[in-house]
Amino acid sequence: MNMRRRAFWLGSLILFVSVPSLAFDKPGFPRLAGTLIGSPAIYADANYQAQMAKLNVITINAWPGWSADMGNGTTLEQAVSAIKKINPNELVFEYVILEQLGAQQGLTAPYLEQYNKVVAANWWVYTQGSSGTRVLSSWQGGGGPFYEINLTSYAPPDSNGDRWTDWFAKYDVRTFLTPAPSLDGIYTDSVSWKPEQASDGDWNRDGTADSSSNPTVQQWYRLGYQHYFQTLRSLAPSKFLIANIADWGDYSSTLTEYQGLLNGGIIEAIVGMPYSPETFGGFSGALSWYRKTMAALADPKLAFFMQVGSATDYQAMRYGLTLCMMDDGYYNFAAVAPGQTNPDYHTIAWFDEFSVALGQATTSPPTSAWQQGVYRRDFQNGIALVNPKGNGPKTVTLEADFRKISGTQASNINNGQTVRTVSLADRDGIILLRTQAQSVTPPASPTNVIVK
Repeated sequence: MNMRRRAFWLGSLILFVSVPSLAFDKPGFPRLAGTLIGSPAIYADANYQAQMAKLNVITINAWPGWSADMGNGTTLEQAVSAIKKINPNELVFEYVILEQLGAQQGLTAPYLEQYNKVVAANWWVYTQGSSGTRVLSSWQGGGGPFYEINLTSYAPPDSNGDRWTDWFAKYDVRTFLTPAPSLDGIYTDSVSWKPEQASDGDWNRDGTADSSSNPTVQQWYRLGYQHYFQTLRSLAPSKFLIANIADWGDYSSTLTEYQGLLNGGIIEAIVGMPYSPETFGGFSGALSWYRKTMAALADPKLAFFMQVGSATDYQAMRYGLTLCMMDDGYYNFAAVAPGQTNPDYHTIAWFDEFSVALGQATTSPPTSAWQQGVYRRDFQNGIALVNPKGNGPKTVTLEADFRKISGTQASNINNGQTVRTVSLADRDGIILLRTQAQSVTPPASPTNVIVK
């Protein structure tokens, strides 16, 4: 083992992560996000641009060559600029993935440069040693099979002294950020707190497979990502960095190397799927998962609180939205088409509640229930109430008159009535408007539109 190389990488663990303070006016609530990385990638379409611009922060997937493939000659910069012309305060991120490549991607132009580089530098993860059988990624889909890339310090340097994490950070900048300066940053998929490959790999290339449950191996993995993000930030200090951080909130996760490293990320499917934290952990489990993740992020804490579900299940949506509003994240509804089980990551669903302007929060994220087990948070122009799963139907009494929002969906709920008491079903939530707006005291710590 190269002790000099190991000392450099382990030394990065104790480096102070300097995250620059970047200008961004935090929007009022509800804050809205979109993970729009699915097909078709019609970012050049004016109608789709108008829909994307209704959100506060989005991730798109304009791969190398997207302009010719899907953009009809529109460049990535032109597409992002068009969105920002409609909504100048919107943040737009470009999708990349560091930890895997598909075999078929070695045959296609968009990813050929990446694939050839990994092959030439021998940066795969093998079951044993530095050659032989490559380790499969835990995710397999079109373009596969997908193989793991060694992002640790044990990957050999190339002729420039770069490892995969160095090379890829430079690739992000020259491929996306330089030609599309209107992008606000990079979104990196699959940034787990421990290796998630299909089988154990020999990360340090000593001839023996390393268990992904070994804390030392997990640290190697996180240090690899830490080095990548630190390198990317040094190359693009004016940009935000976010990632897929779906498993960071796990009660057993170790986030030491990730603390304050990123400006945000997607908490994928925190509600709505069989494997969601809210499914197996209930309201308190989801809230704990959400808060642990938020605590690890640097400002402006662009956490995408993603709920997966049907665009016509308004009660489930209200529950997820109001749960999201118990902290400062951005609500990301990922629609599932009828007859399908997974979201398409392209559809933008719009709900009555999304058009409400609650303004900024006037109370901190609640740490306990407000009344009858129901949680509450206050905003300049209204309040959000959420009734946890398992709490049963509840009726709560308000201290003053509030008005229900008026809308075209769930007309029995969003009927514009003035109320002093509110009845909530189990696993439900509601937004209510004040009859008179509050001043802001900073806390201490239309019709459903389906775009196809």
